[in-house]
Amino acid sequence: MTAPMALDNSATPQLGSRWDRFAASLCLTLATWLLRLRFGHVLAIVGQIKRACPREADATEAAHMNAAIRLAGRHRSNRVACMEVSLGTVLLAAARRLSVDWCIGARLMPYGAHAWIEVDRTPIGEPDTRDRPYQLLRRI
Repeated sequence: MTAPMALDNSATPQLGSRWDRFAASLCLTLATWLLRLRFGHVLAIVGQIKRACPREADATEAAHMNAAIRLAGRHRSNRVACMEVSLGTVLLAAARRLSVDWCIGARLMPYGAHAWIEVDRTPIGEPDTRDRPYQLLRRI
């Protein structure tokens, strides 16, 4: 039984090949496992990944990878939310020798935490407007 996710599922990407589906599922699984580590270790791993992939993805590539990870998350029985999706997208980009910025933020009143990816300081896969924006805490 699956529970509804808090993610926007309005866009249904059509993935071109089995490799795309397999890679997205694998990266999402790896992201879920990595998030079991101490968060400082996860930040260090993402930093090393960014240094190993100097070419930044463009907005179209990043949006496609983000949508592929979200699609892979629909077929999971465990929690797949912003942290898993954003980290999975970072890993999928790295598998393609590309990099994206992994951002972590928070807000007050009401309290909330959120993770997302950015390309050229532009959020990817996020709503254009928010009633209460998140304050960026960390960009890797």
